[in-house]
Amino acid sequence: MLSWILIYFVLYASLLGTISVLGYFLQRQKESKFVCEENGIDLAELVVIIPFRNEEKRIAVLLESINKSALHPNQYIFVNDHSTDLSCERIEQVLNDTIPYQIISLEDGVEGKKLAIRKGIELSESNYVLGWDADCSFSPNYFDRMSQLPEADLYVMPAVMVAEREFEHLYEVDLLLVNAANCGVSGLIRPIMASGANMLYKRSAFHSYDQYASHAHMPSGDDIYLLRDFRKAKAKVNLVTDRTLAVYTETPQSFSEFLHQRLRWIAKTGDVKDHLSTSLAIIQGVLTAGFVALMVFLLLQHEWKWALVVFIVKSVIDLLFFLPFFNRMGRMRSWLYIPLYELLFPFYTLLIVSLMYTFKPKWKGRKLERNF
Repeated sequence: MLSWILIYFVLYASLLGTISVLGYFLQRQKESKFVCEENGIDLAELVVIIPFRNEEKRIAVLLESINKSALHPNQYIFVNDHSTDLSCERIEQVLNDTIPYQIISLEDGVEGKKLAIRKGIELSESNYVLGWDADCSFSPNYFDRMSQLPEADLYVMPAVMVAEREFEHLYEVDLLLVNAANCGVSGLIRPIMASGANMLYKRSAFHSYDQYASHAHMPSGDDIYLLRDFRKAKAKVNLVTDRTLAVYTETPQSFSEFLHQRLRWIAKTGDVKDHLSTSLAIIQGVLTAGFVALMVFLLLQHEWKWALVVFIVKSVIDLLFFLPFFNRMGRMRSWLYIPLYELLFPFYTLLIVSLMYTFKPKWKGRKLERNF
């Protein structure tokens, strides 16, 4: 019994340590070069495109952040995806008169975030395009830091969910662990994930590499598809974990909303067919299954003390290995929830798997196709 426990933890610590510790520090070395005092990104050559649909109750934090920003891009372009609420009026009421912005609307028969982004790109001119979600907030120094970035075809930047209630920290941990893995894999090889809530890319590269026709059937997910297209074209893609360049949004407000969100992400991730991402998911599945099998065996043998030891050791490894990333993101409160999350994760995984082929997630009131 002891030998199996040792084998599991040697494998677990080796794999997790390689990604979350070694990969993290390699990524930090890469980012140490992402400072350019001269000839950085020119904010006068940057437009921000913000698709929105019925965000009247959630867009206030973004508008307040824009008003408080120390610097601004050439223009903020809000693209209305057939909203039926007062989102447009809200934007006009809150933004200062000095803010360079415009609101455009999609035509009848044209809908979805992807087409909203492309409409904004079509009706603007700039060297760089920055994509945001309509419910995000950001630091007043966000654009100042961005102006120091050296040129690249694509920047994958942090999008952080912020819990307001205690149980929502579990939702926050779920995304943070994915981002921690993405950070580590980026340090070792390349990014495998991106968030459309915070992506910066060259307009010329977008026009050259975008393969919209290959994923037009999916109404959401422009982020991960765009990352795939840039990767296939061997474009220069940089991931950054600088908190100044992060955007913040609230966590899902209910477990149902959380499930819809995660099933959307799984649908588009499966459709992208990234072999590296799939391989890592398989490894995670094997490690999770190993942990569950070990715990079940010990409990069936009434080895309560050994079961407790296994759980404590795994929790300590998780806490230590993920500490650098959580600290980098300033999410130490959620870091404390890692043991509880890891205890619930097998049950959460079984629920997700059981729903994958029977439950059709929605996004902005529209059903998504399943491509698992």
